[in-house]
Amino acid sequence: MAGRRFSDSSIEISSSSRLYDETLTSSAEICQWDHPALEEVRRHQTPRVRVYLTRLEPKFKLYADSRMTHTIAVSREVDEHQIASGEARPVAEGLLFDATTVGRLMCVGVGRFPHNLLRPFVGDDPDLYYERPEALDPACVCGQISRDHGLVFLDPDGQVRYRDFGTKKDGRRRGSKNGTWIDGERPLKATVHTWAPDEYLGLGGRVWVRRDGELVREHVFKLRYELLPG
Repeated sequence: MAGRRFSDSSIEISSSSRLYDETLTSSAEICQWDHPALEEVRRHQTPRVRVYLTRLEPKFKLYADSRMTHTIAVSREVDEHQIASGEARPVAEGLLFDATTVGRLMCVGVGRFPHNLLRPFVGDDPDLYYERPEALDPACVCGQISRDHGLVFLDPDGQVRYRDFGTKKDGRRRGSKNGTWIDGERPLKATVHTWAPDEYLGLGGRVWVRRDGELVREHVFKLRYELLPG
């Protein structure tokens, strides 16, 4: 199950109120996967939005061998990289199409559960990470992100929105455990956010990093999107 990637998730427009229903607390309760009507959408349309995860990584790495398998040093400065899913797989991303022509809205799930397309991981292999997270992620950086952290969807008006789920406590969800933060500053708690193109969503906990010589706190994982031409 760890390697499963659902190619599409969506919901009927007539049922879109479920996206705002606070009693529904995961993408699995809201969405349908691989609906056959979306095959036509993919064949005849271009995607409207690309949603993707980034991860903080050292700016430079030094290796002891030409195959670059033994790391001997890393820089204190960091860069933001898109999360790759191994050489044969695409970047961890989700494409949103205008599926209103078939009566549906496209969605992309975010979180550690395997039914979510956008899952955080440390290292180069997401399957290996989810098989042995304690070996690759001793500080539980990815564990700071909920199993069902949130859901991105495209409204009938073409607006990108983000639904925060979060960890269940005492039978209720009160927003994601370590938070979803608009531009790393304003928290989202179990609500639907109208997501502006120039905003990023910081996911989970933060760490201290050096940026241009200054010590600052930043989210390890950030969620972004871009509007696509056409």
